[in-house]
Amino acid sequence: MPPYNQSFTFSRPQPSQRTSSTEKTPQAHPFARPEHKIMDFFLHKEGKEKRRSVSGSPKLGPAKPAKLEIGIESPPLVMYGSVANSTGALLSGQLILSVTDELVKLQHFEMQLLAKATTKKPVSKDCPDCRTQTTELFRWKFLSEPARFPKGSHSFPFSYLLPGKLPATTNSTLGAIEYILAAKAITPLQDTMLVESPLKVYRALVPGNDRTSLRIFPPTNLAATVILPSVIHPIGDFNVQMRLSGCCETEGITQRRWRIRKMNSRIEEHTKMISPPCPKHVHKVGGEGKGILSNDVRALGVQDFKDGWKSDFDTAGGLIEMEFPLSIKPIASPICDVDAPNGLEITHKLILELIVAEEIVSLKNTKLVTPTGTARVLRMQFVLVLTERSGLGISWDEEQPPMYDDVPASPPSYAKMVDYEGEPLPDDELARLT
Repeated sequence: MPPYNQSFTFSRPQPSQRTSSTEKTPQAHPFARPEHKIMDFFLHKEGKEKRRSVSGSPKLGPAKPAKLEIGIESPPLVMYGSVANSTGALLSGQLILSVTDELVKLQHFEMQLLAKATTKKPVSKDCPDCRTQTTELFRWKFLSEPARFPKGSHSFPFSYLLPGKLPATTNSTLGAIEYILAAKAITPLQDTMLVESPLKVYRALVPGNDRTSLRIFPPTNLAATVILPSVIHPIGDFNVQMRLSGCCETEGITQRRWRIRKMNSRIEEHTKMISPPCPKHVHKVGGEGKGILSNDVRALGVQDFKDGWKSDFDTAGGLIEMEFPLSIKPIASPICDVDAPNGLEITHKLILELIVAEEIVSLKNTKLVTPTGTARVLRMQFVLVLTERSGLGISWDEEQPPMYDDVPASPPSYAKMVDYEGEPLPDDELARLT
């Protein structure tokens, strides 16, 4: 319903009637509390309540002859797999027309599936076309000609297969992607019934094998091997394994070692948005096919570690091993990875920083440790893939019954039977055959 203006009328409270001079007024006690202020307070309060009650009511428009409702029957719209491998998500439901009059005639009745891409830093701030771009994905036309519907509820089923290349529903600091079901019915008298229902589209990547990365830090012999999961999720923690080799070097009766003093981990979310212009403001960016690039970086989780690793300097080259859990703060409201055609791209990175200090140890007495005063910061950066949990759901194409092309071959048929016309078989041979 469009917004309406409310009109308020304030009425001044009526003055109270005074007593006539012939009436006797009670004489106040000399020590009594003055009551005229208290009475004035209640009078003013009563006046305020009257003013509030007399305020004008909003004007209501004429009642609609019918109303529309959208009911979704399909499970959550989850696209399993990457953009290149996903088969999409199946949407199904019913559009319900509830007629309140005895009879209503509809001249136009349809529903659209819209994809709306919004940039929060448009080329022109006051241009709605630069800020929002709407694309129609599909249209359902429920009437080919005007029709009459009696009083009651009438349902119209609909279904659509969302392509697997569509990006998931996203709302970031630089841009947003949303999907809307918009239905419209128009009568011959131009009475319009509208209804909109937002759709939440997810993407879930199936976890695979862990990823192993190697980082080398010249001019030292230090080398870090880090094992990360293939995907992470917005809720829950994940384990990271790290092995630091080349952390000691023997020189005669002394040994030069590198020890970890502190480790810092940080999970960052990088958002990039290329804002395209509308045809009216193409000249502001230098021509078609260009846009304004915006970037945003925010931290989703920061953790510090001062212990939890094991050092082994007896092996060749020395070895430091550790395994630590990491997680994203729930209040950070993370956004899953997105690479949309409208220019919105969201990625995540893990940054590890190790502070190592050098020391010299005598092999005759390992308790004699001499710090050299040399320290280094080992900084590593890894790509993380943030996705929704797949759970127990499966893709829509694995739920449907088998098609004719998928039916396996039938069992082999029997050979053609021929009557035996030779000499009678002995009894023992007949018993063997039966």
